[in-house]
Amino acid sequence: MNLAPDLNQVQCVTLQNAQLKVSILTLGASIQSVYLNGYEHSLVLGSPKLTDYLQGAKYFGAVVGRVANRTNKGHAVIGGKTYQLPPTLPEAHHLHGGPDGTGSKNWSIIEQTDNMVQLQTTLADGEMGYPGNMVVDVFYRLLDSTLEMEITATTDKLTICNFAGHSYVNLDGKGSILDHQLSIKADHYLPVDAGLIPTGEVTPTAGSAFDFHQLRTIGREGYPELDSNFCLSLASNRPLQTVATLKGPITGLTLNYQTTEPGLQVYDGRHIRLDAESNINQGALTAYAGLALEAQHWPDAINQSHFPPILLAPEDTYRQVTRYAFK
Repeated sequence: MNLAPDLNQVQCVTLQNAQLKVSILTLGASIQSVYLNGYEHSLVLGSPKLTDYLQGAKYFGAVVGRVANRTNKGHAVIGGKTYQLPPTLPEAHHLHGGPDGTGSKNWSIIEQTDNMVQLQTTLADGEMGYPGNMVVDVFYRLLDSTLEMEITATTDKLTICNFAGHSYVNLDGKGSILDHQLSIKADHYLPVDAGLIPTGEVTPTAGSAFDFHQLRTIGREGYPELDSNFCLSLASNRPLQTVATLKGPITGLTLNYQTTEPGLQVYDGRHIRLDAESNINQGALTAYAGLALEAQHWPDAINQSHFPPILLAPEDTYRQVTRYAFK
């Protein structure tokens, strides 16, 4: 059952230091805006209207889960038992935790300072079809000109867990991200079928249209449509490191995107359509208005035994650290 949150209960938290001013909505634990000292535009897409976050701006800056990305037809076998997760319509597949995933929940503020906020939500056993009561915490911290996001989760029953931050970045604050330059430290990517479900192949990026080892303009000739998982590692947990670099052609601003996660879903925002009143920057938002960099485990991992596992047991704690380092 789809239960829309009470927008009257949504709070906005502002974090600020000498370099950054960041607004966080409790709705979806969403990053609404990121302002870097010396620039008048937000470096991420956001809307001043809360209703947009349930409609055209759904997932803008949100923390999505309990399992981000797509699970094939919502089918999951966990501990030998089969679970059916609801489709995220109009898709046939389960996407971003389902219709009532964490991206559409109103989180609680646990602790707040000038440059840090801790948000929390609880997911019930059986909610969206998943086993286990789960407690999820998100910590946003400002570290000079870097925004850090730490996500932790615990469960009381064997379950699956794969969170992702879903901010759309546009370092120029306007225009198309196809003009931005991008590099990704990934030797492999996952081919997908027509429904964007991985085929199971793990394909080398070298020599392919998905080779971003060198900084290149996203929309150059031979550009593929991007809604793709780049394979950063086969290990589920690894040290925090820079995995992608994005550069804006007008401002010259650079984002070094850092994470502990083994995968990076890159989505070119080709379906974005919002009017000017729904943009905290100026102008209507059209296709390719922002690039989503979504650090996570690989999609459909529960149905692909050779992918890094996403099982979470009661004795373990899920933890992801991702940083947006601007310069």
